[in-house]
Amino acid sequence: MKKRKFNINYLIFILLFSLPILTFGQEKTITGTVVSSGDSLPLLGATVIVKGTATGASTDFDGGYTIIANTGDVLVFSYVGYATKEVTVANETVINVSLTEDAALLDEIVITGYGKQTRATLTTSVSKLDTQILETSTRSNAATALQGTIAGLRVTNTTGQPGSTPQIVLRGGTNFNGTGSPLILIDGIPGSFYALNSDDIESIEVLKDAAATAIYGARSANGVILVTTKTGKVGKSSINYRYKYSTNNERNDQKYIGAADHINYNRQSIAWFREVAGNAGAFGAFLNGNHSAATGNNTTNDPFTTQLLTASNQYLLSQPGWMSIPDILDPSQDILFFDNKGVGDRIYQNSESIDHYLSFDGGNENGTYYLGLGLLDNDGLILGSGFKRYSGKFSGSYQVTDNIKVNSNILYSHSNLNRSPLGSDNTVFRRFQGQASTSRTYDSNPDGTFTNDYAPGQNQGFGNPLYYQDKFVRKNLEQRLSASVGIDWDIIDDLTLSIDGSHFTINNHNESFNRAYRVGSNNGPLRTAREAGVSLTRTLRNQLTGTLNYTRKFGNHNFNALIGTEYFKDNIFLTSAGTRNSPTDLIETLNAGAEANGVPSSFESEQIIVSTFGRLLYDFDDRYLFSFTFRNDGASRLGNNKFDFFPGVSIGWNAHNETFFEESSLSNTISRLKPRLSYGVNGDVSSLTAPGQPWYAGNYVVFGSYGDQGVYNGQTGYANSVLPTLDLVWEKSTTFNAGLDISFFDNRLSIITDVYSRDIKDKLANLTLPFYTGFSSIRTNNGTLRNKGFELQLNGDIIRNDDLTWNLGATFTSNKNYVQKLPENDNDLNRQGGTLIWNPDTQQEEWVGGFQEGQRSGHDLVVAFEQAGIYATQAEADADNAITDNFMPGASRNQRWAGDVKWVDQNGDGVIDGLDRKVIGRTTPDFVGGLTTSLQYKNFNLFVKTDFATGHLVWNHIRNKGYGQTQGNLAQPIEVLDSWTPTNTDTDWPRFVFVNGAKNVWRGSEGASSLQNFANNKFWEKGDYLALREITLSYNVPTEYFNDVIKRLSVYVTGTNLHYFKSMSGDTPEVGGVQYGQFPVPKTFTIGVNVTF
Repeated sequence: MKKRKFNINYLIFILLFSLPILTFGQEKTITGTVVSSGDSLPLLGATVIVKGTATGASTDFDGGYTIIANTGDVLVFSYVGYATKEVTVANETVINVSLTEDAALLDEIVITGYGKQTRATLTTSVSKLDTQILETSTRSNAATALQGTIAGLRVTNTTGQPGSTPQIVLRGGTNFNGTGSPLILIDGIPGSFYALNSDDIESIEVLKDAAATAIYGARSANGVILVTTKTGKVGKSSINYRYKYSTNNERNDQKYIGAADHINYNRQSIAWFREVAGNAGAFGAFLNGNHSAATGNNTTNDPFTTQLLTASNQYLLSQPGWMSIPDILDPSQDILFFDNKGVGDRIYQNSESIDHYLSFDGGNENGTYYLGLGLLDNDGLILGSGFKRYSGKFSGSYQVTDNIKVNSNILYSHSNLNRSPLGSDNTVFRRFQGQASTSRTYDSNPDGTFTNDYAPGQNQGFGNPLYYQDKFVRKNLEQRLSASVGIDWDIIDDLTLSIDGSHFTINNHNESFNRAYRVGSNNGPLRTAREAGVSLTRTLRNQLTGTLNYTRKFGNHNFNALIGTEYFKDNIFLTSAGTRNSPTDLIETLNAGAEANGVPSSFESEQIIVSTFGRLLYDFDDRYLFSFTFRNDGASRLGNNKFDFFPGVSIGWNAHNETFFEESSLSNTISRLKPRLSYGVNGDVSSLTAPGQPWYAGNYVVFGSYGDQGVYNGQTGYANSVLPTLDLVWEKSTTFNAGLDISFFDNRLSIITDVYSRDIKDKLANLTLPFYTGFSSIRTNNGTLRNKGFELQLNGDIIRNDDLTWNLGATFTSNKNYVQKLPENDNDLNRQGGTLIWNPDTQQEEWVGGFQEGQRSGHDLVVAFEQAGIYATQAEADADNAITDNFMPGASRNQRWAGDVKWVDQNGDGVIDGLDRKVIGRTTPDFVGGLTTSLQYKNFNLFVKTDFATGHLVWNHIRNKGYGQTQGNLAQPIEVLDSWTPTNTDTDWPRFVFVNGAKNVWRGSEGASSLQNFANNKFWEKGDYLALREITLSYNVPTEYFNDVIKRLSVYVTGTNLHYFKSMSGDTPEVGGVQYGQFPVPKTFTIGVNVTF
């Protein structure tokens, strides 16, 4: 009996021990769903396989799957663009899986010319935007998302005007002045970022080297930006709604002195000007008239409040804000004034943005659809500015038969761009905001209290913005329509014929009307010209593209061949007219005017490009990669040389797929390793248009033109204004690019780096002609320009687990432009332009700047006079009276003054002239880039984006013109408080002299070229900055709370353009060179919600 009990126990032990083994081999049916982790939407066509076997299944419309597996098997779930996930089968029969988008940089899918590739097989230089950047900020222009995120691409916000497109330059541009805009294709149609809704965008790729862009030929020399909009996906239909509310806030980094200081410094500056100029009565009106520091203003309605304190006006001292100070020039009298501390804020309005977006999408095996509707209402910061846009997007596809599929795509926008009626950014921020704080905002009652009537100020260009805000009516309406239709015919297996036709149109309509307004005061003359104007710009672009694509795999050999042809026609029509002397402000249309204002005009121009192109992609066993592209373009813009051929070739090697690499210890550290080389040629005819001119100005340049020379005897006269150059040849850009794609630690750290050299040959540019020809210049093939640079893109997963991920991304770019060859002339190095200085190292005169063979392009070179110090005392100044200063007024050529600049006499000849300047830097950055980081903990995500630039100089003319006071009534920057005075002699800021009379600030004119070459180096500032461009905190609300009614709910808060870490005095460090008056980008705070049903 005892033995039997032992056997039973033993048997139980054996059964318990064997149970897992018996269970492990048990076959059963597993079901479940596969969804996207980001939005919990089902993934149709996801693959589920039993690891190590051929057993597999695919998910259906609902993301569902069924598969036979054994306990202990490993199921592998995969989907294109998502990270693969493995799950071990245990006792369950239902396994639901959530796949996350693949963050591995070297695994992403990128759109290329007329196709797409995985980055693993890509041999050219292409960058892709992380579209997370587009999701949480209110963007009136999607191009702002590119700033600091794409290596090699410099994106510069030149204005804070809502709706405006930033300046975009890739790899230094192809013009001598460092400009050149990339070709922007939206779903294959040439366009721009203006009025494009960022919520409609699926992806943005930037093609950078010539091997990648050569397939686009004549329009791609400056790079190509491919924008792909959203389309429907096969699966369950969904509805998505996004809402963003934003407030916009001014920056106001420019600081000014107060009213009392303004009066003292300006009155003293006039006395010092009289001393320097030897003119005892100069600018008397600015001392005694009705100006900002003068004593001749009245008590009620003059533009400024300054006046001598008398018994008849001292009652004003009992009113808030009124005060008096002794006259610095005559302490026996006091000056009465109102300290208007809010004068700089008068240009602003309450600014907010409201952004709605509603989309519907879905599809099945027969077709897909996507419909997106948007409304953006973005008030600008300054009075009367704003941008309003209604947008619509539709795309659809339908499988007509098993081998024929049709598709269509429509983008529409209806927008109103309202610029400030006060004038240009320069006028608003320098002349309206930069007024002295003695300015009057309201008229005064006899008892000294203010009325509700706005004071006009001096005039419409330098007055009270609150008065003039409704005097200039400006209306804009623009409609954009982009429509395409296409058909894909699978002729046989692996061979597809595609035909796509597109139409793009812009109708831009502007109306203007100037109402009657007072000049000087509300008792001043009434200006009643009442000019009315209207203009219309119409753009029509038609494109027809046909391609034949063959894809085949033979063993380990993979081929993809494409050949195509394209026809492109671009037409523009402009017209404008105006009238004046309308009898009333109530009728703003042309018909109310009594007479024409100028001559009505109209203009039409067009260009045509016809092309054939092709591409061959080949790889062997995913190891050896080869690509060849070509395009043959014919352009109507050229005369006798319309056609040319532009090839591109590239190779790459996936070294990590080699057996020797996989078996080496390197594979434990290096996950991917792909060196690549490319060479290509791009054509360009866009340079027939001179920089700064509209694109259509170059359509007929080679044929010459006749221009309007005015009206004589009742007839309009015409004369030859542009010489014909029928034998011009194509401008060609040849680029050699070497790149390396490498990742480490199981793809946790990915690096893409490129070095390049681009030669722009037969550069189309203006060549200066002798005066006796009667022409200033001629457009010609004017030499060779070379761009050389380095790019780095980094992406790293610092932490990567189920609950916590931390990703860091960075871009870094450096580019320099060199002049390689110029037409022969009589100058050394065939120099064009430039300026002559003394080189202390060689003790010789030297030409710098301009364009000289073998040297860096000099368009951005800053040449300045060097400030050695400030004359602290008159005795110290008198010691240098033997020095002749050719830039001083005649009375002071050999008379130095205390408080003025002691200039470095570079050549020691005792004369301060143009030779005594030195190169102090450049206006374009040495390095640009950006940093992004994303930290996700469970359902919370923190995203931070920055961008930076270093090595460029900025001339802040708002500050410097105020210091020079060449307008007469401008406010002064706070640096004036540290300027030399008899009681402040230990300083490096020169004395403040009226109208820059001592030439302490600049020594030439106020033109940009003169300021860049004839200013005081002290007043140039470093533009280095690091911008905290965006911070977003988001939370994905768990969807189980909504019983499957809501598939995704995300809420977030975002701060945009929060802070610049910089040293320059102004608001806009991005813009190098001379800044006359910039509209800074606002600080924006956004709350938003994103919900999917």
